[in-house]
Amino acid sequence: MILADFHTHSCFSGDSSASPRQQIQAAIDAGLRHLCFTDHQDPDYTDGEIPFVFDTEAYFQTMRPLKQQYRGQIDLSIGVELGLQPHLSKTLPEYAASYPFDYIIGSTHVVDGLDPYYPRYWQQHSGEEGILRYYEWTLKNVQTFDCFDCYGHLDYIVRYAPGQRQSYSWRRYADLVDEILKTLIQRGKGIECNTAGFAHGLGHPNPEESILRRYMELGGELLTIGSDGHTPERIAFGFDRLPDLLKRCGVRYYTVFTNRTPQWIPL
Repeated sequence: MILADFHTHSCFSGDSSASPRQQIQAAIDAGLRHLCFTDHQDPDYTDGEIPFVFDTEAYFQTMRPLKQQYRGQIDLSIGVELGLQPHLSKTLPEYAASYPFDYIIGSTHVVDGLDPYYPRYWQQHSGEEGILRYYEWTLKNVQTFDCFDCYGHLDYIVRYAPGQRQSYSWRRYADLVDEILKTLIQRGKGIECNTAGFAHGLGHPNPEESILRRYMELGGELLTIGSDGHTPERIAFGFDRLPDLLKRCGVRYYTVFTNRTPQWIPL
């Protein structure tokens, strides 16, 4: 049984209306022992009308009392999901160092100013070109930033690429994906197994099993597990499918973080 959900959102994220208490109760009901809030902080997100930034002081003022209140029921961690863009190479590290986060996810949500979630990204790129550019941008991000612990939903792009659910293969981009994974490992960073891929009907987590296996083959050690849950119903979504799946990928442990320090939990 998976005991930790280390990628969740609350109403501090622009795309969630769930209260932190609702998310915490859903985690307790699911039998989790560890829950980490990782609300969206995407400075300079200009593609769409949702503001993906939040008041961090208010965030900690809300989360710290909850951490104490639910002690003994669940171990609550305070994290953040940073939307990385290379031109933010100065401001994001300064932000990350300014607050006592337990855990920081680095993610690619925007490529050349556009979010692949929206059709206009695909109006400028064919499916294959759009995926290639996404991986190029992700490699640039992992080479630029050191202010995160694990990289989020590494093949996020496939959720939204037109027609790619049937024809996509990451092996077309294997050189880039390998370089991303090697760079993360060399810099002491991990990746996550994000079960929102199941929720989006992909039949796989993000990244898919073969990328998880490749990460382990290359010597990767840090792997967190997250639902990317924006509603109580999505907390721990698909976690029942993970123990056997991860073991087939060569995974024997997953990771939780406190004060940016990893701890390993056996499967």
